[in-house]
Amino acid sequence: MVKLSHSFVLLALASMAVLASVPARAGSHNGNSSLEKRAAKHGYNAVNGAGFRRHVRRKHNSHDQEGDGTQNEQQGGAEQDGGQSKNNEGGNGKSGKASKNYQGASGDGSGSSGKGTTDGSSSSNAKGSTTSTTAKGTGSGGSGSSSDSAPAGATSGCTFSTAAQVAAGKDKCTTIVLNNVQVPAKATLDLSGLRSGTQVLFQGQTTFGYAEWEGPLILVGGSGVTVTGASGSVIDCGGDRWWDGKGDSGKKKPKFFAAHSLSNSHITSLNVKDTPVQAFSIAGSSGLTISGITIDNSLGDTKGAKNTDGFDIGSSSGITISDVTIHNQDDCLAINSGKNIQFSKAQCTGGHGVSIGSVGGRDDNVVDGVTIESVKISNSVNGVRIKTVAGAKGTVSDVTYSSIQLENISKYGITIQQDYTLGSGEPTGRPTNGVKIQNLSIKGVQGSVGSSAVPVHIVCGSGSCTDWQWSGNEVQGGQKAGGCLNAPQGITC
Repeated sequence: MVKLSHSFVLLALASMAVLASVPARAGSHNGNSSLEKRAAKHGYNAVNGAGFRRHVRRKHNSHDQEGDGTQNEQQGGAEQDGGQSKNNEGGNGKSGKASKNYQGASGDGSGSSGKGTTDGSSSSNAKGSTTSTTAKGTGSGGSGSSSDSAPAGATSGCTFSTAAQVAAGKDKCTTIVLNNVQVPAKATLDLSGLRSGTQVLFQGQTTFGYAEWEGPLILVGGSGVTVTGASGSVIDCGGDRWWDGKGDSGKKKPKFFAAHSLSNSHITSLNVKDTPVQAFSIAGSSGLTISGITIDNSLGDTKGAKNTDGFDIGSSSGITISDVTIHNQDDCLAINSGKNIQFSKAQCTGGHGVSIGSVGGRDDNVVDGVTIESVKISNSVNGVRIKTVAGAKGTVSDVTYSSIQLENISKYGITIQQDYTLGSGEPTGRPTNGVKIQNLSIKGVQGSVGSSAVPVHIVCGSGSCTDWQWSGNEVQGGQKAGGCLNAPQGITC
């Protein structure tokens, strides 16, 4: 074996500097020559095919680092100490500045190396929050996996356990883990203004302190946001502390979840218990998909819960809600205004039915393009329901109810009323025609109502209910009382 002298290596350096100006052959990666291999034995590595540099090692917080230094980030109000390392072997590694963060497991992180690859890792450990990121890239002679990088100025992974940490650090993170968060009284878990593409994960149990106030307990806003519940997680609102049988009256009660100004986003797999009043309020949002949600307010059946709507939608478009299970004491769904809304594959128990409205008496009084299908409504006051406000103006158009199963409905199987009163919710008995209900399709509504209930109840204003389609509806039980008022031709009560 011939040993290379130091001078020979210096000569190699000069030669490679010249060779670097010549384009490399496809697939060579500028690192396969015997000259490079010999130079590597003396402590030199290829740098992007443009020469050689000697590895420099230094210690920082007990982490070895090669070539790139360290980072300190302020996140969630807590300091983070992070180290990054790159390790190249065999002369084929491509080194550079590690300026990207990648999603990894929470904790202390670990370094890794790979032959012929750029194989870097970084880790950070925070007081009050925990982040860890791991990156693996590929070069010639190796393989690995990588995830999307965080935007400039952002940290990919943040774990928070308090609402204050969320407020301080949410705009610095693209992945947020909410680990057993205890939200204090009169405080909102504020997830508004998130970075585009942020992912939020509820983990463990989320709870809220008690105070009489309007809420919301949780606020989410942003673009391309995904909110998910981890397996076994629960958001426990402790609503029984507010329930007094008076709903929106009596004690001031906080609403649960405000999905305001959300666009092209997803909310999925949340397990929610005992909301004080209304659960999900969707307003000013577009392109929002909600799925796999469970709202369990069954305790409220005997503890005085009221006005615990499942989903209230206003001034929003492109909203899709599916595969949800709701047990509450008011509307399972209430669409007050909005366009292009779908609600499907739902189970609604204990409430007031699946509703359009009330419509009228607000700034936005238009409902257009709604499909409600494959829904089971049981042990509820109403089944299919459309309610418009007496004396108000507005439009309900292109609405379809289909494949609706009713079971043990106590008041109305299908009810369409134009004499609704805002506030009290009581009918006036004098329907008005200021809100038009047109191009309505009700088909395949089947099931049963209680002995004192009315299968079909329609009260329209003069000339305001037009172009309806009615087919395959068969609601059994109950009694026929009152008939239909101003119903379109072909509709029977």
